[in-house]
Amino acid sequence: MRPADGWKTLIIPTHPGVQYHFCRVGLPTYFLGHWDQFKYWRPQPANVHNLLPAFEDAHLDYEPHDYARLLDSGEHFRFPGELDLAWLMFNWQFKLFRERRDIPKLYRVAKVGELERDDWAELLQRDDFTVVSFYPNTVEWVRETFGVEVPYIPLGLDVDAYGPWTGEDRTVLSIIHSYRERGWHYGAYLEAMRDLPTLHVDHLDPTKPTLGYDGILSALRRSRVYLHDGEQEYTITLLEAMMTGMPLVSFAIPGIERYVVHGRNGFVGRTAAEIREYCRLLLDDDELARKMGAASRAMAVAQYDERRWRADWIAAVDGYMRAQTGNR
Repeated sequence: MRPADGWKTLIIPTHPGVQYHFCRVGLPTYFLGHWDQFKYWRPQPANVHNLLPAFEDAHLDYEPHDYARLLDSGEHFRFPGELDLAWLMFNWQFKLFRERRDIPKLYRVAKVGELERDDWAELLQRDDFTVVSFYPNTVEWVRETFGVEVPYIPLGLDVDAYGPWTGEDRTVLSIIHSYRERGWHYGAYLEAMRDLPTLHVDHLDPTKPTLGYDGILSALRRSRVYLHDGEQEYTITLLEAMMTGMPLVSFAIPGIERYVVHGRNGFVGRTAAEIREYCRLLLDDDELARKMGAASRAMAVAQYDERRWRADWIAAVDGYMRAQTGNR
């Protein structure tokens, strides 16, 4: 039987944005750490309970064996205790819980390459794991490769938390962490943005500005253009830019056409010269920027409403957990 306040879920420090939005689903969530480690990333939702009494700088250097020690030590909590479910995201988290069969596990996978093929095969056949993805390309690959239908739950955002967009700062905004190290189109970005007014937020680069969460929301509202790059489809900040009502420019990456519709809510470019041309056009043309920004907002409200995200996640978790408890 489902607990009155929802399934008690363990979560390990992971991608701050994805983690924050999963926590907003509203399940009673127990964080294997202390939320203060995220500082400027995202505010702590009320349903999140810290399992460590305080944040220490040393937590930022924790390796998988450190989290294994926390799970087994019983120093601050008993594992699994009254916990119902472990929510996992990264491949090291899958491996950390691989032999911990005393708790059901949900693996929120993004990219195909996060796991080796043998790991995928094992994960998909075990009944103490379930898999959910928010990338349709990954869902399609799993279906074609293993004949397994993985639930697809695209991200959802609070429609009232973003905007209204003003675009009053004629600036090209990008929020891409570790951009230089990740590579992607970083060299082309530098060439395209030469002499253009830019704001690049990278909380993992000490040479870049650090903005609190309210500062991020303000930058999204005030900046004229959002420039997107990545390795697969969308990022959380791309959807946040859409929900704010920003016109978009993106490098051509797999699946981007689902989010940046060329000529409708922004432009997709393949070269530095094209990216520069599209950004300059939106910086100079107020009416075009307004029109494309309105299209972004309409797409986001229609497709990425947090209420749908919450309902889909609760249904996925509830269905899996009811099956698990029925099997016990």
